[in-house]
Amino acid sequence: MSATEADTGIGQKLTAPFLELLPITGVALAVLDREKKASVIHISDATAGRLEEAHFDLGAGPLFECFTTMRPVLIPSVSDEDRWPFFLSQASELNVNAIFVFPLILGAACVGTVLCYRTTAGPLDDDSVEVGAALARAVSAPALRQAISLAGDEKSREGTPIEMRREVHQATGMMLAQLDIDATEALARMRAYAFSQGLSLRDVARDVVNRRLNFSSVED
Repeated sequence: MSATEADTGIGQKLTAPFLELLPITGVALAVLDREKKASVIHISDATAGRLEEAHFDLGAGPLFECFTTMRPVLIPSVSDEDRWPFFLSQASELNVNAIFVFPLILGAACVGTVLCYRTTAGPLDDDSVEVGAALARAVSAPALRQAISLAGDEKSREGTPIEMRREVHQATGMMLAQLDIDATEALARMRAYAFSQGLSLRDVARDVVNRRLNFSSVED
C-alpha cells in the first residue's frame, strides 16, 4: 500500500503533529465509510501501512473497534492483549509492541481513524491521550475533504486504496460466478485464503481478477 499524499503533501501535514507531539513510531490516517471501506490519506512508513492493511485483510482489529465505539482504543502492550489474536500476531511480527487508535469525529459521526504504533511497549499518559484525541478531532474535516478529493480523482490514481477496493469488488463478482455463494461469503473466503497463504487481500483479489486463482478449485 502506498501513501496517497505523495501527490499533494496534505496527508503528511495532517499527521505530522501526531509524530511531533506523541511518543509514537508511526501513524496511519484513514477515512472510512459506513461499510468500513477505507480511503487511506497518509501512512508514515511501511509498518504503519501494513498494520492498516492487516485490518482489512482480516476484517478485525482495534481500528474497527475505535471506529464503531467512537472512542480511543489503547493497547500499551501487544503481547498482553488477548483480543484480535490474528491481527496482533501480525503486529508482533512487524515489531509493533504498542498501538493507539483515535477516532476522527465530525459532529455526531465517526468518519475515520488515526492509527498510531510504537516499537516499544508502554502506555500513553493521560496528557498524551488527550492530545491524540484533540489532534484527531482537528484533522477530521480536512481528512474527509481529502478523501472526497481522492475519490473524485480515482481514474488517475492507479494503486490507491480506491483502486484496491475496485479489484476486491471485481474479484468478489468473479467468485459469485465461480461458486454458489453470496458476496459476504466470497469476501470471507478471500480473507481466509489471504491469511492462510501469508498474502494481502489485494494480492488475492488481483490473482482472481487476472485469472491466476480460481476458488472453484481451492479446497475449503
